[in-house]
Amino acid sequence: MLDTHTPNLTESIRFLVRDSDERHHRTAPAGGAHRKRRLRNRKIREKRTFYAMFAFGLVLGGLELFIVLHYL
Repeated sequence: MLDTHTPNLTESIRFLVRDSDERHHRTAPAGGAHRKRRLRNRKIREKRTFYAMFAFGLVLGGLELFIVLHYL
């Protein structure tokens, strides 16, 4: 059904995936160093996400505490 509307859909998807890979500098893994760097980048990203969520939770908790104490 998609081929009738967009006959070049598979070509477009291939182009987008290839473009995305080039933009993110994805290549075939060369060895263990690439995997370690990827793992370290993932850990750093997870740590940043945790800190951002923790800070947001503190701000939200502080706001909730302020509202509750304000109405007492």
